[in-house]
Amino acid sequence: MKAFGINQYGNSNVLQEYQMPMPQIGADEVLVKTNAFAINAFDISVRNGVFRNSVTLLFPFILGSDAVGRIVKVGKNVKNYHVGDDVMAHPGLGAYAEFFKVATAHLGPLPSISEPYEAAGLPLSGITAYNVLVHTAQVQAGQTIAILGASGGVGSLLVQMAKALGLYVLGTDVENAREHVLSLGADEFGGYDSERVRDKFSRMADVLIDATNNGVGGVAGVEIIKDNGTYVSLTSLPTERYTRPNVTFKQTIPNPKYLDSDAFFAISLMIRNHQLHVPVSQLKPFTLEGIIEAQNIVEHNCTDGKVIITL
Repeated sequence: MKAFGINQYGNSNVLQEYQMPMPQIGADEVLVKTNAFAINAFDISVRNGVFRNSVTLLFPFILGSDAVGRIVKVGKNVKNYHVGDDVMAHPGLGAYAEFFKVATAHLGPLPSISEPYEAAGLPLSGITAYNVLVHTAQVQAGQTIAILGASGGVGSLLVQMAKALGLYVLGTDVENAREHVLSLGADEFGGYDSERVRDKFSRMADVLIDATNNGVGGVAGVEIIKDNGTYVSLTSLPTERYTRPNVTFKQTIPNPKYLDSDAFFAISLMIRNHQLHVPVSQLKPFTLEGIIEAQNIVEHNCTDGKVIITL
């Protein structure tokens, strides 16, 4: 089968096309024929070697942490899924391919939406957003939440999920994202390149989620969070946190106790209730050139939505 991955760390030029054997599934896994997959910032971090000191990759390594497709084979212990089922999946690796395998714990039924490829942008970003809100921040209806980087892949889903959970949402991003973020459901918006958001939203947020690249929103964020509030960063915590001793600071860390299947259930419910959709910026073909171009777009933040590869 055709697949795309890396044989060394580096920029997008290290991506290569491979002919790989069909994945062999275990008893609790299914084999999925890929229909579409998203390009995520996580894929680029893997390609760049960000995790090389903590995770050893076996090259060639096929990238791709989430996708949608149709089940073509099931393991002997699989009871709730069948050949022919359309699913969204979070395999963690191997989705840049014509087929991939995934355990049922990281699988969910494909929700009914007008554009099935839209769901390809849901698994990693949606699971992250759900776990941050429900498990890490433990949000409650009626709270005010500030979301920094509100137009990004995770940020845009955080805005919508927070509204679905009954929170008042303050969104911040670049000024030209104002209308987009408000259209997602944010109650108020601050453009950090056009106004002083730390003053505009000073001490307003019970909960703050920093979804900016590398936590660059931290300087403003420490001024937006209330005393006794909860500040959650998807990447690095702000050095300025020491100026706010009454704030609880948390860094997002993957936890195997948080089941992907639980997040998929909540995501599907929000979609059925018309509370959640995935902004898709661009579709690219399943070619080496298409994937290189898509990764470059995501790496350089040249998009207000997900970049999807379609097969």
